[in-house]
Amino acid sequence: LTDGTTNSCHRCLKIPIDPDNFDEFHNLPQKVKEREIMLSGKWPTVENGGSGHCNHCKKVEDMNGISDRINMLKMPNQTPPELYDNPRATSVTPKILEIFMNNTCNMKCVYCGPKDSSQWNSELKKYGPITELNGQPMQGYKFKPVNKNQRLLLDKTLEWLKRNVHTLSRLHLLGGETFYQSELDEILATLETTHNKHLELNIVSNLMVKEERFKSVIGRIRKLIVDRRIGRFDLTASIDGWGPEAEYARTGLKCEQFERLFSYAVDQQWMRLHVNQTMTAMTVRSLPGLLNKVKEYRKKNKKISMRAGCVTNPLFLHPSVFGEKFWQEDLKNIMSQWPQDDEQDRSQMIEMKGIFDSIDNTDPDQPLLKRFKHYLDQLDQRRKTNWREVLPHLDI
Repeated sequence: LTDGTTNSCHRCLKIPIDPDNFDEFHNLPQKVKEREIMLSGKWPTVENGGSGHCNHCKKVEDMNGISDRINMLKMPNQTPPELYDNPRATSVTPKILEIFMNNTCNMKCVYCGPKDSSQWNSELKKYGPITELNGQPMQGYKFKPVNKNQRLLLDKTLEWLKRNVHTLSRLHLLGGETFYQSELDEILATLETTHNKHLELNIVSNLMVKEERFKSVIGRIRKLIVDRRIGRFDLTASIDGWGPEAEYARTGLKCEQFERLFSYAVDQQWMRLHVNQTMTAMTVRSLPGLLNKVKEYRKKNKKISMRAGCVTNPLFLHPSVFGEKFWQEDLKNIMSQWPQDDEQDRSQMIEMKGIFDSIDNTDPDQPLLKRFKHYLDQLDQRRKTNWREVLPHLDI
């Protein structure tokens, strides 16, 4: 809703939503075209007539890794009803709806930007755009005005939910920081008037939330389950590592405060708890500390799962910038610490290894490395931080 677009995956092409044709947000011509290309046995690359936005999964799968696409295929109860009658149908009913409500956020992660963080947007308004090495503004890193259709699109979304929530298997709510958004209260109010005892509600949060607000929302969701208006609640905690490196990468994170709310969530064994990591070059070495935290809390609650992905934009924050050889010892350390309590753990471990296996350059990519340093230097000047002190191993 922040920028008035729709996409079928967080890596897919963003397509503008037409408020006058809102109900077709899942079956716009570009989406249908790319489904048809996949059904023909090809990837929707630019060469094959697609947008090329599926290339990340293609690259991982070409290296025999487990991609986001493969992981999604493992999720139960997401087959659109149209496919039971016609397995090749391309205009279908969505089973999973993921809503980015607005960019209100109390953090400004290094790999984020103004679209998903109001803190980022305020910083850009104060200091001006982030620049490239040549002094030109970096794409996507300048002040972003509020989308004038945001309220209209929220109203359309609430109306769609009232009519169609019974068709969904999962509803994901994201931001910004979801717990600080007024839209969350409006969506919960809508769910309090509907019934779908099989619906799985998932909220993604950085857990840097006031404790009173956090517990109030959790209590409200608990009542939705008790009243059988939804069937399950998942809380996805976003954190990429543990310690100073992680706090640098997610500006505003305080591990101590995160742990206080996470510990409370661990005790609520009626809900599912997930830990979601976005891998960047900055957090590779802090990941084992997070893995050990998860293993520690699993002694109290075995239902804590982990999900790992990797940043794709800006490209210069990806571990590949430093080359495959640079991370060899770190990868061994991560693999030795990765929990293997169930099949999902083992699958995620393979996916994490696939991130590093897909790095096809042995040595550092010098042009991207220069952009990496230039970018962090600008953020440090604005935020009074020092990446060279926190991440000395990356100053090569």
